[in-house]
Amino acid sequence: MKKAVSLFLSLLMLLMACGGFIHTAHAAESGSFTALCYNVAGLPDIGFITGSEPVNVINNQVSIAKFVSQKQYDIFATQEDFGYHDNLVGALTGYPYQTYHHGGVPYGDGTNVFTQGFPIYNEEHIVWDQLYGIADDGADEFSQKGITYVCLKISENVYIDFYDIHADAYGDAGSLAARQDNFRQLAELIRNRKIDRPVIVTGDFNAYLFNDSSLLKETLVDGLGLKDAWVEVKNGGNYNDCSYFTETYGNGWTGKWGVWDSVERFMYKDGGGISIACTQFEYVDVLNAKGLSCSDHKAAEATFTYTVTSSSDEISKDTDVVKSNGF
Repeated sequence: MKKAVSLFLSLLMLLMACGGFIHTAHAAESGSFTALCYNVAGLPDIGFITGSEPVNVINNQVSIAKFVSQKQYDIFATQEDFGYHDNLVGALTGYPYQTYHHGGVPYGDGTNVFTQGFPIYNEEHIVWDQLYGIADDGADEFSQKGITYVCLKISENVYIDFYDIHADAYGDAGSLAARQDNFRQLAELIRNRKIDRPVIVTGDFNAYLFNDSSLLKETLVDGLGLKDAWVEVKNGGNYNDCSYFTETYGNGWTGKWGVWDSVERFMYKDGGGISIACTQFEYVDVLNAKGLSCSDHKAAEATFTYTVTSSSDEISKDTDVVKSNGF
């Protein structure tokens, strides 16, 4: 009888332990973070050649850094961060994790990623297979334009594959073909990953979803399954109709630039048992001390939420992450 009672109690304790483990394993982890994407226009001022009004690029970089430091975005991604990188970083506070800066034109690509508390892993720079334009048509071949990829550790169980891109510019036939190939290359890179994780793609896309001559929607939304933050937050998730914005602002680049479906964007998708969503999105104009824009672009500001939807034993252990040493 004593043996039977002892066996019963042992089984009961085992079941209780298993039940507690199962409950803990399936407890959903969730959180949120903010991000800013900005083409910081860190190119030398050539106003003395073109006859345009001089631009104090150094002061603008400092103003941008102060703006970001005050807002304390969790993630800050740049494009055209070239020869004035030291000025930008020198005035930036609270961002201990930074990607390696490859220098100014023609050695660098201008894409960098800064984070407050998210360690950076697997840092890699990929140059586009196709670029077009030397003396004109965007002069894209004067830099190492492409993709800065990192894996960000958002929490103990959440890693995100983060891509900061700067696509080929201008609307001539050669630039258009190069940009189409840029998006093809990006899609293949994401599709061929060894480990499934959530994805965020940001940067200066130089392309619009609702004028798909660059095949942005066809390649990344329809083909890859990425969602677009502006569409999800501002257009009700509708990828087929934007009549309110065309009627209100027009469909040309002057109507879109930093207003609706602009070239700066965030795109994203779930992965690895983790769902991700953009809950807030805005275009932001960063001003210098004179009240003038620091760049010929507006920044894209986004808030993301994430939820671990799979039990902890089903989530990838992310054994391929390697700490980056570029900072």
